[in-house]
Amino acid sequence: MLLYYQIVSVLSLLFTVIYVCRWNKRYSTFASVLFVILPIACYGYLLIAQAQSLELAYLGTKISYIGGIFGTLFFVLSILELCKVSLQQWIRILMFIVGCIIFGFVMTIGSSPLFYKSVQIINQNGIMVLEKEYGPLHITAYIYSTILYIICFVIVCLRIRKRYEVSKKSVIILLVILTLSFVLFFGGRKIINGVELVTIGYLLAQFSMIILPERFALYDVNETLVDVAVERGDIAVISFDKKNNFLGCNDVAKDYFPIMSNLKIDDSVILQDDDFLEKLHFWIKMINKNKQKYTEIYERDDKYYLVVGDCIRKGKRIKGHSFMITDNTDEIKYQKIIEDYNKSLKDEVDKKTHEIMHINDVFGKNVSPQIRDYLLKGNVKLGGENCNITIMFCDIRSFTTLSENMPSEKIVKMLNFYFTQLERCISAHNGVINKYMGDAIMALFGAPMPSKTHQMDAFAAALDMRRTLKEINKQFKAKGYPELQFGIGIHSGSVLAGNIGALNRMEYTVIGDAVNAASRIEGLCKTYKKDLLMSEDTALEIMTANPQLVLEFVDFTELRGRKEKVRLFTD
Repeated sequence: MLLYYQIVSVLSLLFTVIYVCRWNKRYSTFASVLFVILPIACYGYLLIAQAQSLELAYLGTKISYIGGIFGTLFFVLSILELCKVSLQQWIRILMFIVGCIIFGFVMTIGSSPLFYKSVQIINQNGIMVLEKEYGPLHITAYIYSTILYIICFVIVCLRIRKRYEVSKKSVIILLVILTLSFVLFFGGRKIINGVELVTIGYLLAQFSMIILPERFALYDVNETLVDVAVERGDIAVISFDKKNNFLGCNDVAKDYFPIMSNLKIDDSVILQDDDFLEKLHFWIKMINKNKQKYTEIYERDDKYYLVVGDCIRKGKRIKGHSFMITDNTDEIKYQKIIEDYNKSLKDEVDKKTHEIMHINDVFGKNVSPQIRDYLLKGNVKLGGENCNITIMFCDIRSFTTLSENMPSEKIVKMLNFYFTQLERCISAHNGVINKYMGDAIMALFGAPMPSKTHQMDAFAAALDMRRTLKEINKQFKAKGYPELQFGIGIHSGSVLAGNIGALNRMEYTVIGDAVNAASRIEGLCKTYKKDLLMSEDTALEIMTANPQLVLEFVDFTELRGRKEKVRLFTD
């Protein structure tokens, strides 16, 4: 029997080593603490089995109760977190304090009859076994552990019925492991006389916390997204496992395609009678066939959607498929409008006349005097023209989270002040704010007014914006507002610039791959933990113009939606 406790202790340590090697963001703090506690508890039982004196047996018993009290607590908290049940902090603190009080009673073993009235050590088949008579406070430990298990059983059973948040199969696996742990905890010694099978329950708890977090995470749609897509909230995301069973989708997907609200977790897409779901099944087959991303424009109800499908991978293994779908209706209509203008405007006189009229309508009093005068001179072609410029995207990091508990009046006030200060930085360096997108800014350097130094202007503006943000945050802090952080992406390239829109409402803007690239580069600021990233096209021009300036190389990486990789730099 001594060998049994030795094997259990070694296995418990081995599971902890495996957990440390596999650790990633899906593993919770509670599980990490659990993997520290349970090997210690298993060692306590080994110490009892090897004890040759009552004092050593006392020590082993006290150590073993670490698992019974705190191991049970953190196992239950880990399970609740897997099931997406968040207890209030004061409840968790109260549970921990009660556990500490009970463990304080455990520490009286051998010196007081409160927890054990009497204890003696006997040799049973070569193993030192404690014969004890429980004291009045011992029942508190059993009541405490029982309450924890009951809470956990109730939550897990409720999750089996609620199929829109977690996988039913995964929760059933969790329920089986929880049941076995419960049986072994309270009845382990009765199964094999004198042998503490509760240690097997500890091993099951460790095993479950190694395999289940990744399985539960597969059903979390946010795990299949890049952060920028989640923050902007304009991209529908839908996920399936490798057997074409539904894993989940975000709210945007349900808005775009109401049929997604009818799907439950683990439903098969193959068995659904709907045009969109049939298309999803087709796209999955195309991804598997080509072994790469699949892109298609999907038309439905006068809407045009850009669909980008890819595999959910873990290393080289394919775990499923995810789709990121964007409503591109406006962009496609804009392209058609530009084509119509190019066909209809046949001579230069008409072009100039319409250009001035539309510039007056579009810009009105909403642009600076310099830009207005430049446009009214007929320098911008109505149908659009190709030009080489620098585009800047600036986006507040996690603004939705920062502002979710703030009144809308405060949010508007904060953004107005923030935009006003950054606009000054951009204008001071020959830049033009093209549009505001929620809490994001799109700025142009070199358009509509041409510039030979547009790369350096954009870089200087970014540095000025960084300094200004520090001053903004000082004022926000003094007013009790949350401090802000932003990411800036800069890219230079060729774009099509012109007036786009309807006859009675138009907008001067730019479109092209360079615009998308600048947006994607800004999105990578969070990935690389930088507040400023720029492409090689921009960085080389800046360093050429300023030989004493050396920009830092960050990475050679792919941008979402582009085949060619790009070199990223920062200052």
